[in-house]
Amino acid sequence: MEQIQITWALILIMAVPAGSIGLGEIVSRLRNHPLADMFHSIRVFVLPPLAILLVTLKLFHVPAEDITIQIISTALGLAIIYSLIALVNGILVPGNRQYDWQIDVPNLLFQVARVGVILCVAAYLLATVWQVDLSKVIAALGVGSLVIALALQDTLSNLVSGFLLIFESPFQVGDWVRVNDVEGEVLEVNWRAVRLRTPDHDVVIIPNGVLGKETIYNYTLLYPLHGDRVTFNFSHEEAPNRVIPVLKASALAVEGILAEPEPEVRPLKFTDHQAEYEVQYCIADFTNASTIQGQFITNVYYAAKRHRLMPPMPFEKHYVLPDYPSDGQDYVPDILKALAALPIFRLLDETVLDTLAHQAEVKYYGAGETIIHAGEIDAGICILLQGQITLSCPDHAGSTQVISYLETGDLFGEMSLLRNEPSWVSVTALQDVELVVLNGDAVFSVAQQQSNFALEMNRFIDERKKMVQRATESSSEAVVIASQSAIS
Repeated sequence: MEQIQITWALILIMAVPAGSIGLGEIVSRLRNHPLADMFHSIRVFVLPPLAILLVTLKLFHVPAEDITIQIISTALGLAIIYSLIALVNGILVPGNRQYDWQIDVPNLLFQVARVGVILCVAAYLLATVWQVDLSKVIAALGVGSLVIALALQDTLSNLVSGFLLIFESPFQVGDWVRVNDVEGEVLEVNWRAVRLRTPDHDVVIIPNGVLGKETIYNYTLLYPLHGDRVTFNFSHEEAPNRVIPVLKASALAVEGILAEPEPEVRPLKFTDHQAEYEVQYCIADFTNASTIQGQFITNVYYAAKRHRLMPPMPFEKHYVLPDYPSDGQDYVPDILKALAALPIFRLLDETVLDTLAHQAEVKYYGAGETIIHAGEIDAGICILLQGQITLSCPDHAGSTQVISYLETGDLFGEMSLLRNEPSWVSVTALQDVELVVLNGDAVFSVAQQQSNFALEMNRFIDERKKMVQRATESSSEAVVIASQSAIS
């Protein structure tokens, strides 16, 4: 007997300090590792009561039925529960995983796993340490289960519905869903309810029992694309072949609307005073669906104004609104004034200017719209009547380089005089823009007949070309200097 006591004493003397030192070294090495808390809790909470329990049992031979042993065993059980929960917290992750070996589970299953650990260890302590007959406890609970079920009917319904939602997986955290009139992003699924964040950044809590009875629309599950539909009304006198290309181009110009599958535009119906068109397009970012739709409607407004598409008229009245003139005659005085303000066009006589003004158009663009893309053919010489634009071009590194800012009275679109030469620059509206577009063929014809005018236009084109070259070259030099600095 004494030999056994000495053996246990030696084991405890060597194993407990060694275990404490080893666990401390593991904790210090792991630091922010998900399992660091588990090893820390074993070292701090499990090891001391375990050592005390072994000393009491093996060295002092205290009976296992003694109240002291039961208390120490219970403390050890509680410490084991804490350590196992730390292990569950490290392995099961109800969110983004840090490591591949971690398991991403819904929050409800995560909480169930924690409760399961507590119940299992507690049942073992009651049955083994405190000698409680669990069959009698279960029988007692069975008698009262009917009363409990009636009292907690809604709570149990939500709990069961929560499990069914997890197993069926109609949505996951991060999905966008709609239930009745509530639409939002799934933030959390717990034992009682699902939390949604609406587009207005409000949090809506829907009980699981309600979700189990309703139809759930999931906008992002399996297929990330989402289709939206917008309807527009124009005058019934506008030909569909004029309206459809304008609506399609306005949709494709919006960042976020996909070019593949291509937006579809279809006439829905024609009445005595209006024609209704539906535009269907796809997006991949449902979070910004309302922003994308708003930008699309804005683009349509400016495009309709630019192409003079007439709005629907009341049945009793048929007239043309001043904002949508049938031709450019109403703008001739403004166009002549804009031409007279430019030194290049002062070289031309009034008859030539009047001819150019009558052939010109006034167009409108909204802030953020691209008027000309680099590489496209300029439609004509453009003069800013109102607003501000920016000229930019791609550099050798592939990024966009701003060349200049133009304001009221400035000129662009000069490449239309070089006959099928693409534009060097992209032109983007920084504000709402109103501009005059002179017919490119008409200006080219004038340049052929007026040598002084042609010479000045050539000088203007050369200056614009030099601006583009300086911008791209300075960008390339900056890239080279940055690369050399990185190497050195």
